[in-house]
Amino acid sequence: MSVLVYTEINKGRVKKASLECVNYAAKVAELTGSSVTAIVNNATAEQLEEIGKAGATKILSLKNDKMNADAMFISAAVEQAAKAESAKIIIFAFDIVGKAVAPRLAAKLKAGLVAGAVDYPAVNDGSFEVKKNVFSGKATAVYSITSDMKVISLLPNSFPVKLGDN
Repeated sequence: MSVLVYTEINKGRVKKASLECVNYAAKVAELTGSSVTAIVNNATAEQLEEIGKAGATKILSLKNDKMNADAMFISAAVEQAAKAESAKIIIFAFDIVGKAVAPRLAAKLKAGLVAGAVDYPAVNDGSFEVKKNVFSGKATAVYSITSDMKVISLLPNSFPVKLGDN
C-alpha cells in the first residue's frame, strides 16, 4: 500500500503547495505504515530530487503535455497510478487542479473526499479523521473517512515544507 501524491511543476519549479503535499504524504505514510509515491509531469532531474527530498520514496515521472491542462486526463492518469501502486490514500493541493481533479477521482474510485484539509489526520484503530476549516475559517470540523480509498486535498500554506537529505 502506498500514499499517492500529485505534484506540479510551474515556471520551472516544483510548486510550494506540491512540496507541502509530499511532506504531508510522508507523515500520513508514517502514521499508516506505508510509503509515498509521487506522480509528476515533465520534471527535470533536479525537480525529481527535490520531490524526493520532500519525502517521496518513489516517483512516477510522466512526459505528456495533456497533463498540463486537461483535468479529465490528469484524473485518468492519477487513477491508473493509484491502481498500479495499490494506493489507498491520494493527496492533492487544494488549488485549481486539485479542485477540478480530486472530486472527479473520488467519484470514480468510490473514495471518501476531504477538500481543504488543514491538519494531519488522526489515525486510530481503523478510523481516519481529517480536520478542515468551515464557516470561512472561523471554525474547524473533523471529518471521518470510512471508505477504503481516501482522497484529501490540502489547503495551501497550511503545512511547512521540510526537505531532507535523501
